[in-house]
Amino acid sequence: MPAQLPTISIVTPSYQHAAFIGATIASVLQQDYPALEYLVADGGSTDGTIEILRKYQSRLKWFSEPDRGQTDAINKGFSRTSGQILGWLNSDDEYAAGALRTVGEFFAANPDVGLVYGDANFIDARGKTLAACAHIEPFDRRRLLYYCDYIVQPAAFFRRSLFQAVGGLDDSLHWAMDYDFWLKASVVARFQYIPQVLAKYRWLQTSKTGIGGPQRLAEVESVARRHGAAGLPAHFRLEAVRMHIADALKETRRRHLHRAAGHMFSAASALLASPRAVASLFSVRTWKIIWTGQVLRNSTRPR
Repeated sequence: MPAQLPTISIVTPSYQHAAFIGATIASVLQQDYPALEYLVADGGSTDGTIEILRKYQSRLKWFSEPDRGQTDAINKGFSRTSGQILGWLNSDDEYAAGALRTVGEFFAANPDVGLVYGDANFIDARGKTLAACAHIEPFDRRRLLYYCDYIVQPAAFFRRSLFQAVGGLDDSLHWAMDYDFWLKASVVARFQYIPQVLAKYRWLQTSKTGIGGPQRLAEVESVARRHGAAGLPAHFRLEAVRMHIADALKETRRRHLHRAAGHMFSAASALLASPRAVASLFSVRTWKIIWTGQVLRNSTRPR
């Protein structure tokens, strides 16, 4: 006799995303899953989001009130739900068809697993697929800490007991709260990768990850250090190198050659300070990730 499916609670943190939240909600409500609880934690939107939520209020729960940011909204949302399995879906992302059934059946069949994650695709503002998330890989905590955050957040789900055991998400973090959660949760629980597309990650010109810049990398480094790393993980360091090179090219076009040389020196210093980053450049997979990043950046450039 098959194991009983666990209850799944999905929380969507939302603020001023009326253009996309309808598609996000639809992707959750269209899931073929019998034990689903869905809540939207809105931060006080004034752009028409509330009117959209009211249209769906017979099929989901929602509240709209000021919060201290995305992480605070997620924590509050989970505290107002009761499912055994948790996941959060940002208000511009979507689930792939059948994702929750895949996840629920896996958790039911594997009671020793605390967190599962799958593949995902990047999509644009219109929902068109841009590229596969090339950086996803099977779980290895050492790789997670020293090389890359390869767990794509909307494609990750975890037990409530695990979330509570590690104290939830750190709401002092703006960009890396998911990375911090993976690292602290993986110390006490088994993680499992499912090689199936579970989510669609919308890449926008205003995406928080895309516009985070040096501040985002600084937060990632602080998280990595708190979990035992000596600095930025290798692939994040390569991202810092790319930023310095991009700045050097901008300064060169402006004929500020001294500033350009400074950025190139910073790029070389950042790279050579990490043997892992240097070694990563000899991997075909790394160049596939770099190529995917370029595809994403090109997709948001004015035409």
